[in-house]
Amino acid sequence: MHAVDFISGAVLGARVRALVGASALAAALVMTGTADAAGNEIVVGQIFDQSSAWIEAGRDYAAGAKTYFDLINSGGGVNGKRIVYVSRNSMGAPAEIKRAAEELMGEMKADILFGAIGDATMRALAELRGAEIEGIAIFAPLTGLTAARPAVQILRASYEEEARELVRHFSGLGLTSFCLVFTQNEDQQAAVRAVRQAVAATGKPLICEAQAEPNGSNAKLAAQLVRGKRPQAVIVVGDTSVLGTFAREFPFKQLGTLIGGLSLVNHTALTEIAGPQAVKGVVLTQLVPSPQREGVPVMREHMKAMKKFRDEPPSHLTLEGFIAAKALVEALRTGLTAKLVRREEIGAILLRSKLRLAVNPAESDLGMVNTSGGKTVDVTMVRGDGTLIR
Repeated sequence: MHAVDFISGAVLGARVRALVGASALAAALVMTGTADAAGNEIVVGQIFDQSSAWIEAGRDYAAGAKTYFDLINSGGGVNGKRIVYVSRNSMGAPAEIKRAAEELMGEMKADILFGAIGDATMRALAELRGAEIEGIAIFAPLTGLTAARPAVQILRASYEEEARELVRHFSGLGLTSFCLVFTQNEDQQAAVRAVRQAVAATGKPLICEAQAEPNGSNAKLAAQLVRGKRPQAVIVVGDTSVLGTFAREFPFKQLGTLIGGLSLVNHTALTEIAGPQAVKGVVLTQLVPSPQREGVPVMREHMKAMKKFRDEPPSHLTLEGFIAAKALVEALRTGLTAKLVRREEIGAILLRSKLRLAVNPAESDLGMVNTSGGKTVDVTMVRGDGTLIR
């Protein structure tokens, strides 16, 4: 048994270049106007978290969702009702999350809270009290936490399910020694615990843990520590910049070591940060099919809509947001018949809806929830050109 090692580095003020661009694009999605809900409108509210841990994932998820809403509105809306999409940024601060939720449900008259970004957002929403929050559905949040309220419907797999699948994949390759690289961030702690538990379940302890700074500024130091322990696999729990900077500094291909990360990593930005050769071979969990699989109907729809409404490449996170929005729209299309829309009716419709039929009823592995009712977790690998192998 090896002792567990911890390291940390100094925080740098500079941000990774790719995240700066993502911030500007995310800001463009955060609308500041007011929604004037009418009988022919459905107001969908979203709470952003543009802090460093969620900016990349949240930005892509929202871009995919908005693309689907734009597609639906261009075709006449949901049973003739136009989707009004409004959002607020909280930066992950509890007080700001509360303010954003109250504004969306009050002034903005949101009929549903969709795609709430981040673990901090979910924890804060769970603590809110009052008639408005009790009467509104919280649908498809971007989090690996489990639902804290009956009205919360999470489509994606949990951190525990992701961690188990990643460790199972590595163990299936005969790997038995693992290191963990993680950020000391409250939003990452559930995922860190899940990885530790998944590795412990193999009967082999982690041989090292390296603490990374949120912006990846101490990646070289973390890589040196991990290299000294010679693990067969390294699991990185952190955002895209953390995994990208670590992969750039750690010569995992030369050492014959595998590197894995969780689904909240944006593989497109990962390639931009680290370079295509540095990330070639990095393994990621994935909760939706590869966005490049144009033979699948929902993927073709996603690719075509992204080209029409967004000036950016698709990713598995834009696809996840697209599928989540599609599941919402299909459930509402089936259940909404009255002229006027009420929050309570939308919540009831979503609770009784068979969401797995909204994505692809004929296939078992092509959506976030498969036909047997289980959450989809897959493992993919980054190619040298930045696309994904499945």
